[in-house]
Amino acid sequence: MDSTTASVASKPSLKETITALAGDFKPLVTEIEASIKTTQDHYGRYMAVISGLSKGNEKVAKIISLALMEAGANPNGVRSARHVLFGAFL
Repeated sequence: MDSTTASVASKPSLKETITALAGDFKPLVTEIEASIKTTQDHYGRYMAVISGLSKGNEKVAKIISLALMEAGANPNGVRSARHVLFGAFL
């Protein structure tokens, strides 16, 4: 196996990356979901998270959104946040 093949083989899959991020996001999502809703389905809080972490990159925003939902985020809130930010639904 050459160095390029070894490098590709050692990279985590997209699913593994999303699952790892979901684990990192779990405490934040738990706190958001337990808080008083100031926007429908907490979309305002999720919009702040997605916007801050993605820095305007729509592909990164989609990965973050999937990880948030895997961590237990309200899917409608996450979808609404992405729609406001990018005009796109998951």
